[in-house]
Order: sequence, then C-alpha cells, then structure tokens
Amino acid sequence: MNYNSHDSFKNMIFNQSGVYVEENLYQDTSMNNNTMIIHEENKNSDQKKSKIRQRNSASRSMFMKMGKFLREPIEDPMYAMSNFEADKITKTNKKLNIIGSGAFGDVYTARNKIDGKIYAIKRMHKTKILESGQSLDIVHREISIHTRLIHENIVRAYSHHEDKDYIYLVLEHVNSGTLFELIKNGNGMEEKKAFKYFIQTVSAVNFLHDNNLIHRDLKPENLLLDQNENLKLCDFGWCIDIKDGHRITFCGTYEYMAPEMYQQLPYDFSIDVWTLGILLYELIHGYSPFRASDRDSADESEEKDCSDEIYDNIVSNDLKFVEGISENCLDLVKSKLISYIISF
Repeated sequence: MNYNSHDSFKNMIFNQSGVYVEENLYQDTSMNNNTMIIHEENKNSDQKKSKIRQRNSASRSMFMKMGKFLREPIEDPMYAMSNFEADKITKTNKKLNIIGSGAFGDVYTARNKIDGKIYAIKRMHKTKILESGQSLDIVHREISIHTRLIHENIVRAYSHHEDKDYIYLVLEHVNSGTLFELIKNGNGMEEKKAFKYFIQTVSAVNFLHDNNLIHRDLKPENLLLDQNENLKLCDFGWCIDIKDGHRITFCGTYEYMAPEMYQQLPYDFSIDVWTLGILLYELIHGYSPFRASDRDSADESEEKDCSDEIYDNIVSNDLKFVEGISENCLDLVKSKLISYIISF
C-alpha cells in the first residue's frame, strides 16, 4: 500500500483485546513513519456490544482485508491429481522437488496441466498420522476448514485427494520463504516494516475470528512470504471452530502459548491475540520475549525441557525492550502482553 498517495486520513483498527489503533497517516517532511495512537476500550461498556463494535469496525477498516468463508469446499475438476505433473529436481534427477517436510509427510511442487501454474502438494502419510496417536479425523477437519478459507493473507487450499497410503492437499505455492527465516537473518526490523507484517497477520486472524475460528498455532514459521513480500498464514492443523464455547485442548508451540494454555484452563479467541503481541515484539527485536535461555542452541526435540522456563518468564512479567522503540509501538505490545499477564 502506498501511504504517500493520501494527504491525510484516519482509520480505526480493532482487535479482540479491547484495544484499537487510530492511524494518523500524513505527509510530513520531518516524519515519514506512521503515527499510531492507542486507546483503551471503555471497560465499563457492555462486553457483547464492544465485541460487535470491534468486529464491525475491523471489517470496515482499510487494513482489515475482506475474505470469504465458503459453506462447503468447491470441488473443481481442474485440481484433480491427474491434472498435476510433479516437478523433479533436475532432468537427470527424477526425485520430487521437496520444498518442506513435517512429522506426517512432505510438500512438493507440481505443475497443473490445465493452467500451467506451479502448486504446492502437501502429502501426508496415513500410517505416520495414526502412529503418532492422532486420528485421521483431525486431518480431515484441517482440510475441511482450510479449503473453505479465501483471504489474501491466507494460503489458499484448492482441493484434497486420498489414496490407500496418503492424503494430498493442493495448495497455493508461496515461494519466498517464511517470516521465521526473515527474522532469523536480521536483528529486528524498523517499525514501519514490522507494522506491515503485523497488520497482515492481524487481518488473517481477524478473518478467522469473524468466522468463529481460532488458529492456535500462530508463529513466524507458519507465516509465508510471497514474491511481493506479503504474508500468508498457513498450517491449520490446530485450527478449530469455537462457536460452541471455550476449548481446553493443550496444543501449539511453547514460546507462543498464552498463559491459560500453560495452566490448562478453558480458552477462546484471546490466545491468538496473545500470540499477536509475541509476534510484534519478535518483529521489532529479532527474538521472542519469553524464550528460554538456551533457545538458540536447543533443537525441536528439546522444546519440552524449556517449557517451565518459558512459563516462568511469562509470569515474571519482566519484558525488556530495545532502546529507540516508539511509545506507540511499546503501548501496542503492552496492550497484548503486559495487561494480559496481570489478569493471570
């Protein structure tokens, strides 16, 4: 978005935490950064009316992109597996061009014979899923949700297919890496760039929440960058419908878990809002605020050993910020983390 194309305008951004950001974007030879003013929602106002007002305003906000949540997945024959030809590493090396891997399988690229475009095919091995103690119903739930989501900041899932051994998910190919890699390769971002990635994530999360969904595993690894350096949220394995009430399942990634998840208390949309605060902090600083002391040396298998330390860091309420961070950015992070911690 070209902010300089406007002489002046104001826009309200609402989120689920009861805080809104008033954007004053204007041309000024002495200041090029956007000015963000944080306001607390009137805590004495009716909570239900407040949530409705927040959501309606978010939908109208120019920063909150509109999307579509389909009642049922669209069965388009163009995305049948017979219409895809898997990419090979080279003409002589006939192995699949694997671009990602996980506990249950991998992701490879394939070209659609009809439109000629490259897609990502997520291939999950049924045996590995069952051996992990999970049900295939969990994967089918992920597919049912993901294939109905259409939003510019969410990776599109076009269709799914099954055979005796595998479940396949045909995905939009997003090929410029992850936000995790971008953060890892730097020492924090300037606020203007961080705000771009932050608000795109907020837009995706707001869309989910408007459709009674919580993601439950927001983290930089699940935010992909496209060729235009725009973010797209992926991996809906833990995404769940919450319209029937609170949830209690323990899931997610320790560094990004909200306090009630650690305490195994019932939770709702707010756990995603907590993670947005973690993300904004990490964008600015280059590391997450409550990471364990041996975070950089620990591999994924050691993550459980760090959980107690991470939780202690959360409840100690000892957030440290780099010098030079603006008061407005500071207030926004605090609105999602510090006041949240105090409530526990």
